[in-house]
Amino acid sequence: MMSTQSVGGAQSARLASMIGLCRRANRLGCGVDMIKDALKTGRVELVLLSSDPSERTRKQLKDKCATAHVELIPVPLTKAELGAACGMAELSACAILDPSFAKAIRALAGCP
Repeated sequence: MMSTQSVGGAQSARLASMIGLCRRANRLGCGVDMIKDALKTGRVELVLLSSDPSERTRKQLKDKCATAHVELIPVPLTKAELGAACGMAELSACAILDPSFAKAIRALAGCP
């Protein structure tokens, strides 16, 4: 399921902060290949997609998430901003591996 709701600037900063906290807690999977592998094993609670991924990446993750019945949420962060939140240069997508973090991030993104 793909949500298209956007969040404001302050919420965007809180979202980036929560993603960073998730990374420090080692409950975040970074990168498309890692996400695809984790989706196969059923460890993924939620997938976050940057605002500027390639069309190929967008389609791959949308299809894989639909097959695995995992929610895919586009976030208002560019690849550079999402990467910075995770301590990396650039990142098109990341997977939340913990149900509590997934719930908090859904709330910040305005998703039910």
